[in-house]
Amino acid sequence: MQTFKTLTLAAAGMLIAGAATAVTVKNTGKSDVTIGIAWGATEKVETVPAAKSVTFECKEGCGVTGPWGFSQMASGNDEIITDGRPLVTVGSVGDKGKTLVD
Repeated sequence: MQTFKTLTLAAAGMLIAGAATAVTVKNTGKSDVTIGIAWGATEKVETVPAAKSVTFECKEGCGVTGPWGFSQMASGNDEIITDGRPLVTVGSVGDKGKTLVD
């Protein structure tokens, strides 16, 4: 019985440790969002459906680019939440501003 408890605890520990290498991008918007994920020289494009999340491995850190207008460095069990609108805008104070993608 003691061996069973030990194996169960070891398996649970490995699951928790494995989960700490994933990054989640959560889309709270009403439209799909396209993101780019970069692991050094390797890149991948993913679509995050509206009101859904996408989780991917990011063991040693990765760059995540999306509609927010810059590459965010992520690692561990980070969660990036977006509504699909750009965060980077240009314009003067008091101006409605113009996004860089307009």
